[in-house]
Amino acid sequence: MTIDRLSTSLLAAVLGLVATTLAAGAAEALPIRKTHAAMVLDTIDKFIVPRLEGFSGRTAALATAVAGVCKDAGSEASRKTAQAAFADTVRAWGGLDFIRFGPVSREHRLERIFFWPDPRGIAFRQMAGVLAARKPELLQPGALAGQSVAIQGLAALEILLYDPKAAPLGAGTDEAATYRCALAAAVAANLETVAGEIVAGWTAPGGYRLKMLTPGSDNPLYKDASETVREVMKAVTMGLELCRDRFIVPELTAVTADPPRRVRLAFESAGLTGAYLKSSLMALRGLFDSIGLAAYVPADKPWMTSFLPTSWNSLLADVDRLDGLRANERGSEAHLHALRKMRFDLSGIRQIIVKELALNADIDMGLNELDGD
Repeated sequence: MTIDRLSTSLLAAVLGLVATTLAAGAAEALPIRKTHAAMVLDTIDKFIVPRLEGFSGRTAALATAVAGVCKDAGSEASRKTAQAAFADTVRAWGGLDFIRFGPVSREHRLERIFFWPDPRGIAFRQMAGVLAARKPELLQPGALAGQSVAIQGLAALEILLYDPKAAPLGAGTDEAATYRCALAAAVAANLETVAGEIVAGWTAPGGYRLKMLTPGSDNPLYKDASETVREVMKAVTMGLELCRDRFIVPELTAVTADPPRRVRLAFESAGLTGAYLKSSLMALRGLFDSIGLAAYVPADKPWMTSFLPTSWNSLLADVDRLDGLRANERGSEAHLHALRKMRFDLSGIRQIIVKELALNADIDMGLNELDGD
């Protein structure tokens, strides 16, 4: 064989090896398309159950911390510990609030954890009535479970921890201060109980996890994986709607009104509005990844491959700016731009999921989900 022929053969071999390597790399880079059953399994075991267990742990720490405020007569250190535990619990719930099926949907657990929206300030008024009445029976273990949801959860505890018109929690030894602290401890303990019930409802033998993973003719809830995956998918769209309709749209409407007006936002008194929204957005992105939706971008719309991560990143960047804009540049062009951009990104991601990715993955979202946005 001549040198030229040898060189040509060697070059062809190298090019063939490079082509094979590139093809293999491209194949590895392609997202794996999961079956409906795998989508549900991964969502439950990698997202829902771990987060629920984390939330349960946060509520346990919160209950201990709030009880410590009363035990330490409201020392500054104990109050800071309780407020930090409250912030951790709020963030944990922000990553779960859109999982509205299963045990959380029973016995009003969703509302007992977080009674919101509350445009008329029902929680504040009812809490004021409870504090004025000072009924000792409400402090007994389990007693709050039979009361109004407005005085049971995170919104109620926020009032007790952060009411600017009241003395710091635990301060003072008079009957009113003692009762208020004991009530806060009871609310925190009630949250721990509800969180534990939800975890048990999912993970106990024969619990909701098993029901979702074993659909069939003998399953009263789900007949096949197409029904369970629809449940999971609706959680994603629900979460996107909650972020948009609870936070972005009300604030945008208020600041563009003539004249501009104030709007009550979740966890504003505690300074955790942005933290709660960011936690929800990060969790929604995690849920999107757990389901594996990126693998179902239509072949004829490759622009979605870059639009989706760009939009997720944009949302997280804007939410980091929103608290400062709201506090220091309310109604400014920068504030309005951030709100409008977040509304656009939330709606855009939702539209793509419902009208493109779900259809491409053969997931029937139902007629209502395919209606307008």
